[in-house]
Amino acid sequence: MPSRPRPSTRRVVRPWMVVGGLFLLLVVLGLLALPFLDAPDEAEAARSDLEAAKTALDSGDLDAAAASIASAREHADRVQDAMQGIGGDVWSVVPVVGGPVSDVRHLGNALDHLTSTAEIAVATWPAVTGDDATLFGDRSIDVATLRDVVTAVTDASTHLDTAQLELEEVDDSALGVGTRLAEARDEATAIVTPLAAGARRAKPLADALPDLFGAAGDRTYLLAILNPSEQRFSGGAPLTLAPLTVADGRLTVGEARDTTDKELYRVGRWQKVEGNSFHNGKLRLSTATYAPDWSVSGEELLRGWARIVGEETDGLIAVDVVALADLMRITGPVDVPIYGRIDADNFTQKMIGDYDAFPDNEARHALNLALVPLFADRLLGPGNGVDKIESLRDSARGRHFAMWMRDPDVQAAVTDIGLAGELSDTEHDYLAVLNQNTNASKSDYWQRRSLTSDVRLRPDGSAKVRLTITVHNDSPPYANQEFGDPQRGSSRTRWNGMTLGVFLPLDVDVTSATVADQPVGTDVFDYFGRPYKLLRMTLPPTETRTAVLEYVVPAAADALDDGTLTYHLDATPQGMVIPEAVSVTVHWPEGYDVGELPDGWTRTGPGVATYDDPGLVTQPSFSITGSAG
Repeated sequence: MPSRPRPSTRRVVRPWMVVGGLFLLLVVLGLLALPFLDAPDEAEAARSDLEAAKTALDSGDLDAAAASIASAREHADRVQDAMQGIGGDVWSVVPVVGGPVSDVRHLGNALDHLTSTAEIAVATWPAVTGDDATLFGDRSIDVATLRDVVTAVTDASTHLDTAQLELEEVDDSALGVGTRLAEARDEATAIVTPLAAGARRAKPLADALPDLFGAAGDRTYLLAILNPSEQRFSGGAPLTLAPLTVADGRLTVGEARDTTDKELYRVGRWQKVEGNSFHNGKLRLSTATYAPDWSVSGEELLRGWARIVGEETDGLIAVDVVALADLMRITGPVDVPIYGRIDADNFTQKMIGDYDAFPDNEARHALNLALVPLFADRLLGPGNGVDKIESLRDSARGRHFAMWMRDPDVQAAVTDIGLAGELSDTEHDYLAVLNQNTNASKSDYWQRRSLTSDVRLRPDGSAKVRLTITVHNDSPPYANQEFGDPQRGSSRTRWNGMTLGVFLPLDVDVTSATVADQPVGTDVFDYFGRPYKLLRMTLPPTETRTAVLEYVVPAAADALDDGTLTYHLDATPQGMVIPEAVSVTVHWPEGYDVGELPDGWTRTGPGVATYDDPGLVTQPSFSITGSAG
């Protein structure tokens, strides 16, 4: 007899059970999500606080900055509490919504690290600047404070790098919310990326600063005060030289000597820097800095100093009168021989633009020598540490300040932070016109120069360029009309003789060159792989000369298969009293149009963009993409 079937043990799933289970899950997830509801508002509040802190720091209000950062920390912690708890863990693995939740957590982490960076900055700030700052003293650096600052830079760099990594983890694949999160990521990245890059560049130099200031043993440097009224390709001619010794943060200034000093003025021979095409035969210290890079001119000057004076040094610090004037905007007026009290507004004019006021050469030399203690006292005097550092950084961008250190690791750090005074190493279009004074005058003080570059790109990325260089001698009439202007060899002449060095793009083909409408040949010279063209001119007072170069740049732009043509341009200024004006107009091939333009550029026609700078005082690097229609 057949056996009776046994009842099934499989549980019957009823529709109401499914609905009920989903409802219960949604309730649980909803409860876990409650902290998320406030997270966007908290994040926005933290961002507003950080922006307020930056504004307060820029205006010198440390108390307000500290209060804003403390508030930002509270908001950032609330974001972290909301996103990093069990609710965030559960939601991050839920299909569909898990991705955006994970993205928000990464954004919260980035905000947390950015806030930590701000906390480090506001904690370190009082030691560097303000009335109670301890970093700078009387011609000294407090080594203990300096080590604290170095630690702060290291910690800040770590936080910023981590914030950058967190932002890179934010995806934008989720529909709707993904777009909004991507926008938040991009906004944060625009802030964090340059900060992180700057901190990474600053860290090697910060690490080297204790040794630079003699914490591990004495360091010796040669200070060169430069005169931009008599130009070299590197900058102003060396005006005054002085040895510096730093021991455990304290600076000792040796005897300052004018380069017209009988011993220093004599010609001599020393082993030239290998490959330096501007070192030919015997040199004076005042003519040792013809090369445009301070890694070359600086080393030449140190070798000449050692040969003539017998002192070896660890490095060179070059600063010109324009940089000193900018430093005085922070540190205040100063009393000097001849003039008494002068300030930042008239310092340059009185020091190098008013030679008629000196009764004799001895009086002028006495004023030159007064610049050395001025630099030492103002730079390493108490207070305004951040402002003084920023002043020298800005001066370096305009090639009014540079450092050359013989320790290769230290010099690498100096280069990374932009204090090395080097030409660009770009492989694309390049604009650098420098002049060398040739009539032993101080008339570069009145020189006004403008550069106009017309660039016509070709589909393959090459370009035909027409560069027009206009130089005007804006000097006043010669003071002693009875005897006449000597035209050369005098600090009082108004004539301006020069050799222009046009440092050109790599592998350039010069097709035409004229000065005052006269052809001058198309030959070029080589400077460590960078071609350059020499153009000579002499300008009587109030006259203008024009030089024109036409050449082909083989790699002015990157031409890609997608139809885009990206033009690249670097420009290097000369440390002039009156910064040169620069105008660049770029024409893409017919049928192209340009996309987003960098600051300073305007769209001046279909497929045409123009850059105008009335006074180039930085070393810009631009990239602009045009696309075929």
